[in-house]
Amino acid sequence: MNQTINDFSLLCRLFGNLFYRSPTDPILGGTFEWLKQGNLQQTWALSTDSQSDNALAILAQQANPVELQPHYERLFAKSGEISTACSDYGISADEFQVFRQQRGMPVVENVDHVALLLLSASWIEDNLDSTALQQTFFEHFVLPCLGKFLGKVEAFDSGFYKALAQLTRDALSAMADELEEESESTE
Repeated sequence: MNQTINDFSLLCRLFGNLFYRSPTDPILGGTFEWLKQGNLQQTWALSTDSQSDNALAILAQQANPVELQPHYERLFAKSGEISTACSDYGISADEFQVFRQQRGMPVVENVDHVALLLLSASWIEDNLDSTALQQTFFEHFVLPCLGKFLGKVEAFDSGFYKALAQLTRDALSAMADELEEESESTE
């Protein structure tokens, strides 16, 4: 189980950064090289089907930040086709901010970004040992917001970001199932 949890933290951090940052952001430089080398496929701990195998292959094949930049802009820039604001998906940015502050999470300039849900899930996984807290976070923030956001990404893109959305959905679904199992075993 710890392997899955560590994998989940890694995936949330990876996927969160890929949705949060422009592909040409220097912070992501090594990430795209890592993806190109097929390392995500090698470390993917979830069971796969043809759709997830295809999505993993697309991420490796299309991991070119320069080529992805216009796609990212078209989808996620201020005037892009898909809003990245949590508040546009029914999540209160103020409540999310309070949730983060109460748990001592690092301060960020603007919490109203869907990718911060993934980054926060990773932080919770790494720093707080509380299944109940993770369940609350998933139920109130992650699943209601990201389900809608990922659906839009899948509808508006046919390449890298669609594949990223599909894999993010797979990881979130697996973690939600694991949290439910842990909750049932402690009742």
